[in-house]
Formats: sequence, C-alpha cells, structure tokens
Amino acid sequence: MQYVIWVILISSLLVVAVITLSVYLKQQFFQQRLTIIESEKTNYESIIEQANDAMFVIDIVDGRVHQCNPSAAAMLGYTRPELEKKTLFQIQPTELLQKSSSLVADVWEKKGLIYKDIPFVSKTGELIPVECSAKVAPFAGRPAIVIYARDITERLKLEKEIQNQKQIIEVKNKDITDSIEYSKRIQRSVFIEKEELKQLAPDSFLFFKPRDIVSGDFYWFTKMKTGNDASYPDGSIVKAGSEYLLIAAVDCTGHGVPGAFMSIIGNTLLNQAAKNPDVNSPADALNYLNVEIKKTLNQKTDTVPIRDGMDISLCAINLKDMKLSFAGANNPLYIIRGKAIIELKAYKQPITASSDSVSYPFTNQTFDLQKGDSVYLFTDGYADQFGGPKGKKFLYKRFKDTLLDMQDNTMEEQKGILYYAFESWKGKLEQVDDVLVIGIRV
Repeated sequence: MQYVIWVILISSLLVVAVITLSVYLKQQFFQQRLTIIESEKTNYESIIEQANDAMFVIDIVDGRVHQCNPSAAAMLGYTRPELEKKTLFQIQPTELLQKSSSLVADVWEKKGLIYKDIPFVSKTGELIPVECSAKVAPFAGRPAIVIYARDITERLKLEKEIQNQKQIIEVKNKDITDSIEYSKRIQRSVFIEKEELKQLAPDSFLFFKPRDIVSGDFYWFTKMKTGNDASYPDGSIVKAGSEYLLIAAVDCTGHGVPGAFMSIIGNTLLNQAAKNPDVNSPADALNYLNVEIKKTLNQKTDTVPIRDGMDISLCAINLKDMKLSFAGANNPLYIIRGKAIIELKAYKQPITASSDSVSYPFTNQTFDLQKGDSVYLFTDGYADQFGGPKGKKFLYKRFKDTLLDMQDNTMEEQKGILYYAFESWKGKLEQVDDVLVIGIRV
C-alpha cells in the first residue's frame, strides 16, 4: 500500500514538472515573439518618424486624425498633439468639404487612391498643394485611412517655370519660323518659276523637294544667244548669235537658311554670266562663277575667310542643231538614249569661295543629241537619301536604274515615278538633304 502511494506521488510530481516546464517554455517563446514585435514596431515607428513625407492616420467614420508623424506636423505648422485633435476636414479647404468627403468614400470603396487636387490648409491658413497616396489599413482594431502626403509646392513652381520657358521658346520658334517662311518667299521671288521651264522645253519636268522651308539646292534656266565666236579644246566651235537653252542644277553648301543665302548668290552670278558677252559656254560660266564667288564672299580681309560654295551641273542645248554642251563642278549629267545611259562626267572640284584652294579651269564637253534623247541634271540629295529595308543610301546605281525603267513614260509621269520611288525608299526616315532632278526630252 505504501508502495502505491509513492508511485502516485512521484507520478504527480512528474506531471507537475512537465506542465511547469511547458508553461515556462511557452512564456519564453511568447516573450521572444513580443520582443521581436516590439523591435519591429520600434523600427516601423522610427521609419515613420523620420520619413520626409507627411503621414496621417484618419478615422474612417468622422475623419479624426488618430495619429500623424513629425513631417505632417511640420508641413502644416502644428505640434503633433495639436494636429491629432483635428479632423481631415479641418485641414482641408472648407469649400472642398464635399469633395473631401467623396474622396474618403472613394478610398474606402477602392481600398486605395492617389490624388493631388485637394490641398491642405496650414495653421496660418496657407494652402499647401500636396500629392497624396491614401489606402485603407487597420488601426487599433478598426479600419482607418492612412494618407501619405508630399508637399509639391516647389515642383509646381518648377513646372510653371518650365511651362513659361516653353511658351517663350514657342513664341521665339514661331518668330523664327515666320521669318524663314518670309525668307522662302524672297528666295522663290528671286528664282524663275518652275512652270516657265515648260515654255522653254515643253517635254520636261522639274522635281524639287527641299529638306527645310528654304533650300540650298536651286534650279536655273534661261534662253540666250552667244555674243562671240568661240572654239574649244575638244574641237567644238560656237558661233556668235547661236541660241541655247541653258539649264543648271545647283547644290550649295549646307541646306536651310545658310544654303538659301548661298543659292541667291549663285542665282545672281549665273544671271550675270548669262549676260556677259565673254561667257560663251557652260565651262566659261563655271570659270566665271569660280572667280566671282571669291570676290563676292571675301571682300573683307579682316574676317575669317569663307570657304562655302556649290556643286553644279550646267548644260547648254541648241535645239536647232541638236547639240549639247556641258560642264560640271562635281555633279555629272546623264543622257538616256533607248536603254543606254551616257554619263558626261563632272570636273572633280566645286565652285568655291575659298581663296587658298587650287582651282583648275573647267572644260567643256559637247554631245550630239538625237530625237527622243532624255537629258537629266540633278543634285546628290536623291542618291544620298537613307531608307529601304536596311536604312541604307539609295545610291546612284539605283537612281540610274530608276531613270532607265521609266523611259517609256512621259516626262510628267516620270516626275511622279521619281517622287513615289523617293518617298517609298525614305519611308519613315527623315529627308537628309534637298532633292533636285531636272529632266528634258529633246
């Protein structure tokens, strides 16, 4: 009997020890968890306390400020205890009360919202524009709205300044564009109308596509009679009184406004050459231009020398005798007879204002035309255009092939074919240069 009592007593002691140990371990576990939670809470509160953005915890029912961080109090000019006695509707404009109430409802319904159309009101009554992010979150066992607000006063000032600068730039751009548009009128008034080429050469076209409002490429044509007899190294002889159709395709240095200024100078010099009795061939005209452009652009010795100039192909066609004379500065001339293309090569030097460049006299080339021959003068803008499937240049080989393929078409149709081929090749890429192609069928 005594043995049984000892067994029961020892068993009871063991049970009590196990229970005691279990309770102790649970207490230790909960104490560790509590320590971790307190640490996380401390870290969270530290982050909130040090945050630059203002934070408000708002009661979902009456809009009371349950809690705020120092940045919120500083932004509105309150102490934290003062601010935590306010409601959301007291720190927003009274005239926006209905909008504020609707906003609270929207946040609750959508569980979150970003807005910046309701400012806060500081303690001194100043309106402070803010950008807010609001969401629903639990607080003290009940749902609340947590609002993170950022003062965007400086940002709005910067945006306003940017907008003001943008408006100034837009006004200046309009003034510049208007000036360039007026320059276009002046440039066009200097040049001969394109339609007049049809009067001089009915079976012809002129494809002209400037890159900018004004152009560095220009066309020039006129009819003239030679003033004196002249003979040339190739054996050709020009008799005084011979009537010629003169045509030029000219590419001045640059494009846009600088090219446009140079084009007016080039046009003026060509007109002077046509009236000069000592100029009796395209080569004479180019030699004249090469001398006169240096005089025109480098009159002042105390300034930096101007080295601009132009590439040009210039031909004189005697439609009565069916003879063509040609001289070129970098730009050649094509003649297509049937399915053959004949190239009259240009002299590899430009017309230049540079006084220290070595310039050689241009030479004249003559060619006997036949009825149905097509003559083409052009600048390099067409062949140099980037495009196609790989974004490469059109190149002169493809340009020649295009000219050959359209020989069964009228000259007016050829102009349309050239336009379509150019636009198709260019696609969505920008036009890189002014484009000029002149075609005449004799």
